[in-house]
Amino acid sequence: MKKVFITLALFIFSCLTVLADTSSELAHSEDDRFKIGLQDAMDMALVGNIELQEQRKNLGISQNDIKAANALKNPQFQSNFLMGRIARGNSSQFGLSLPIEITKRGARKRSAEADLAYTENKIKDYEFKLKLRIRTAYFNLLLAKSDLEIMEERKLLLEDLYEIAKNRPKKSENYEIDLLQADMRLKKQLIQINKAQANVRTAQYNFNRVLNLENNLTLYDTKESSLFDKSFVAEINLPGYDELEAAAFGNRYDIKMAEAKILKAKRDISVAAKQRIPDLYLSGGYAFAHDGTPGAYVGAGFDIPSLYLYTPEIKNAKLNYEKAQLEYNSIINITKNVIHTNHDKFIIAKENVEHYDSILKESSEILKLSKQRYKKGKTPLTSLIVVEHAHQELLNEYISAIGVYYNAYIALIQEIGVDNFSSVVKQDNINL
Repeated sequence: MKKVFITLALFIFSCLTVLADTSSELAHSEDDRFKIGLQDAMDMALVGNIELQEQRKNLGISQNDIKAANALKNPQFQSNFLMGRIARGNSSQFGLSLPIEITKRGARKRSAEADLAYTENKIKDYEFKLKLRIRTAYFNLLLAKSDLEIMEERKLLLEDLYEIAKNRPKKSENYEIDLLQADMRLKKQLIQINKAQANVRTAQYNFNRVLNLENNLTLYDTKESSLFDKSFVAEINLPGYDELEAAAFGNRYDIKMAEAKILKAKRDISVAAKQRIPDLYLSGGYAFAHDGTPGAYVGAGFDIPSLYLYTPEIKNAKLNYEKAQLEYNSIINITKNVIHTNHDKFIIAKENVEHYDSILKESSEILKLSKQRYKKGKTPLTSLIVVEHAHQELLNEYISAIGVYYNAYIALIQEIGVDNFSSVVKQDNINL
């Protein structure tokens, strides 16, 4: 009996251990990640993004609005049955009355067609902005992975420094202090690595949240390992300002939306004005007298807008047209200004990245020489740590400079409404 209790206790303890281990695991392991490139991510989102599918429903709604605007009015059934003595000298009748709108259906249809053009451009604008959001999330994930890579490299350096301090003669000056200091910095670096890993995981989930693919459990990851992979941030040949401005006016969907809005507002004026045109009513049917004499009747009428002339509707339509024109002019003016600003920001950011490339090579050489001097006992550990810390700060500044550079690029292509500069001017070796 005692053996039974011992066996049962061991079994329960094993189950609890398994549950504890399972609960400590992350939702996705490293093996769960599926690496994709930036273009693949965009293509997948254009097909499966849930929010985009919702936006595309508006296209069908606008198409149905055209049919509704062009619809004929339904006929009315009318009857007039007389009873009593009045029926002896008058006829009873029943038939149909058909209301006919004069010039109104065509005006409504043209207005709805302009609204369809607005909806089409709005969906394309949403697709374009979705790709920009994917670019940003993809880059932010690479940024987090780059920070982690810096942390991992620093860990290797600190491990090396710890081994150097440990292997130095124990009778040397400051042996214990150097060893404790190296060990403390190494352990502190492990904490920083854990934080960097958490940031990478957060950026991965944010990237997948932007993709927002329906019924998808895969955790997608970037194809590149970090921003130190030069294949992602390649050389970008910036077109001239005039070329960028011309491309913006020809490609930006919000400008096309503003143009469609002007057209719709103009056609809405016609819709409102045509409300003053009388509608025609035609009627006809069967008539019969009290004595059974058969016959027929026909009739016509007009709906005359005499008491209400739709003046407020016409005035509002004109005001909306003026508002649409002002909105278009505002977009054009702001676009010119922002393109000029982002153009200059991009050039400055590009120059800064080039400067950091040169400085990093020099800093790496200084770190290498300082490490050799400490190993030979020519410099204290404190001096080497200062050099190492300065090198890491420089790496962080370099990654930050790349972030400014790439964000300036995203801001610029957003203003001109294209996926990359290759559609503006022909160039080679563009991977962005």
